[in-house]
Amino acid sequence: MDAKSKVSAAEFQNNFGRYTAAARQAPVVVTHYGRDDLVVLSAAQYERMRATFRQVVVLSETSVDEAAELIRALAAAPKTPEAMALDHLMDEDAGAEA
Repeated sequence: MDAKSKVSAAEFQNNFGRYTAAARQAPVVVTHYGRDDLVVLSAAQYERMRATFRQVVVLSETSVDEAAELIRALAAAPKTPEAMALDHLMDEDAGAEA
């Protein structure tokens, strides 16, 4: 198998074990009538991808309850090192120096 395999749906179905084993190493693209249709990848790779997903929230389109839930989640979220590096900008004394 190469770094990214591409197979027809029929080939995938006929050799399911082979391609699921390959998908544990690298994504396998399954085509349907010559067009990319599905991508099969390992559960570990999927979880790594999910961990990087971002969600955009438009506050003006949220209900009061949804906004309150979002604020609670943000308050409870752990600070990233990047965010902690900016904490000094929130010091009361920092505003007076500017």
